[in-house]
Amino acid sequence: MRPDKRGGVRAVLKNLLRLLAIIAAAFLLNAVILLCLGKNVGQVYETLFTGAFAGKWNFARTLRWTSPLLLTGLAAAIGFRGGVFNLGIDGQLYMGAFAAAWVGFTFTSLPGPLLILLAALAAVAAGAAWAMLAGWIKIRFGASEVVITLMLNYVAKLFTEYLVMYPFYVPGTASDSKATANIAQQAHLTPLIQGSQVTAALLISLAAVVLVYLWTRHTVSGFETRLVGSNDRFAQFSGVKVKRRQLQIMAISGGLAGLCGALEILGVHGRFVVNFTSGLGFDGITVALLSGNNPLAVPLAALFMGAMTSGSTQLEMLGGVPRSMASILMGIIIMTVTIKQLPSVRALFRRRTEAGRT
Repeated sequence: MRPDKRGGVRAVLKNLLRLLAIIAAAFLLNAVILLCLGKNVGQVYETLFTGAFAGKWNFARTLRWTSPLLLTGLAAAIGFRGGVFNLGIDGQLYMGAFAAAWVGFTFTSLPGPLLILLAALAAVAAGAAWAMLAGWIKIRFGASEVVITLMLNYVAKLFTEYLVMYPFYVPGTASDSKATANIAQQAHLTPLIQGSQVTAALLISLAAVVLVYLWTRHTVSGFETRLVGSNDRFAQFSGVKVKRRQLQIMAISGGLAGLCGALEILGVHGRFVVNFTSGLGFDGITVALLSGNNPLAVPLAALFMGAMTSGSTQLEMLGGVPRSMASILMGIIIMTVTIKQLPSVRALFRRRTEAGRT
C-alpha cells in the first residue's frame, strides 16, 4: 500500500508541475498576441486575475463555474483513462438534467433530502444509459465511439427540446420560453455563499472526485480500467473482459455527466431550460487533458478553467479586451496539451483501429 500511495502523490505532483508549465507557456504565447494587438499585457492579465479571484462575488463566480467542470472533467478523465473517447458528455448531461427536472416537478410532495437524492439518482441513471447506448453500438457494430457520442449529443439536445415543447408542455410563460415547470422548492440545493450560485453542488462534486480516485486506486475494477486504458490486448490476455469493462467505463462517465446536469438544475436553474448550457462537456475534456486524466488533479484544472471563465467576463467589461482573448488563451493551452500527448493519443487510436478490424 505504501508504494502505491507514494506513487499517487508523485503522480499528482508531476501533473501539477506539468499543468503549471503548460499554463505558463500559454500565457507567454498569448502575451505575444496581445503585444501585436497593442494591448497592455500586464493590465490585461491583472484584470483577468482580479475578475476571477478579487472580492467575494468574483471568487463566487469562479467557484460557480468550477463546480460543473469538476464532474465533466472527471467524466472525460475516466473515459480517457479507460481507453474510451467519450465526446458525448454534453448529451449525457442534458439527459441527466431533464431526468432530474422531471423528478423535481413530479414528486413535489416528497421531503427535500429524499427528493434531491431521487433526482440525482435519476440523472445518473439517465446519463449512464445514454452513454451505454453509445458503448453498446460500438461493441455490437464496431463503430467509432467518437462519432457515435458526438452525434448523440445532437440527438439528446433535440430530444429534450421535444419533451419540453410537447409531452411536458405547460401553457404559460414557462413552456413559451422553452422550459419545464419549476421544480419543487425543497429540491433546491443549499447555497454555500448567500446571494450567489455557489451551492452544495460544489461539495457533491468534490466528493465525487474523492470517490472516483478511491475507486481507480483501490478496487479491482478500477485497476482493470487502468489496465484496459493502457493496453487492452494485454488486459484481454490477462483475463479481463475488455468489452464489458469498456461498457462499464462508459456508464460511469455518463453517470457523472448526468449528475452534473442534475446539480445544474437543482442548484442554479430550478427547471430544465432548452439549451441551458453549452460547451460544458468539451470544457470538461480540456480539464481532463490539463489534469493528465488524474482524478486528484481534476480540481486544480477545473479551478483554472472556472477562473478563466469568470475572469474573461471582467476582462470584457473593464479591460477593454474581448472575451475571445480568453478563448484564444485556452486554445493555446489545448494545443500545447494536445502536442504533448499526441504520441499516446495516436497509439491509443491505432490500438482501437486494430481492435475494430479483428
